[in-house]
Order: sequence, then C-alpha cells, then structure tokens
Amino acid sequence: MNQMEKPNIQGLDQLDTAILLQKMVVLNGMLHYGTAEEKLRARMEFKELQPIMNRALNLAAMEQAKQELSVSEEEISNTKSSPLY
Repeated sequence: MNQMEKPNIQGLDQLDTAILLQKMVVLNGMLHYGTAEEKLRARMEFKELQPIMNRALNLAAMEQAKQELSVSEEEISNTKSSPLY
C-alpha cells in the first residue's frame, strides 16, 4: 500500500457505506463459522457485492478491509474465479 494513499470510499453515501460494511461483517461470519449452505450463500452474496465494492473502494480501503475482516487473498481469489454451484 502506498504510504500516501489513504482508504477511501467514493460514490456511496453514509447509509449505503454502513449497510455495505454490515453486510460484509455478516458474510465474513458466515464464511468463517457457517454451515456449508451458509458458506455457499455468503460466497454468492459476496460475488454480487463485489462490483459495487470495486467501484467504490480504492486499493488501500480493500487492503484495510481484508486485514480487519481477516480475509485472505486466497479466499477472495476463490470467490472471484471459482464456480459457486
């Protein structure tokens, strides 16, 4: 992460940002502690939210979120490219 770059969210108002954050916390819990069905649902939900996050968050915000949510690069990569069915 560039030392000059700070986490930033663009294009979402405060309510949308708060809702997205809460969704990510719930999905993270489902991925880590859920049943197989809950994990599958969380991956599908994450896949739907990913375009919104990619437009709204800069790289520094994504890195900070991964660190704070304890999400590995492997988990994100698997969600992006693995078939979910």
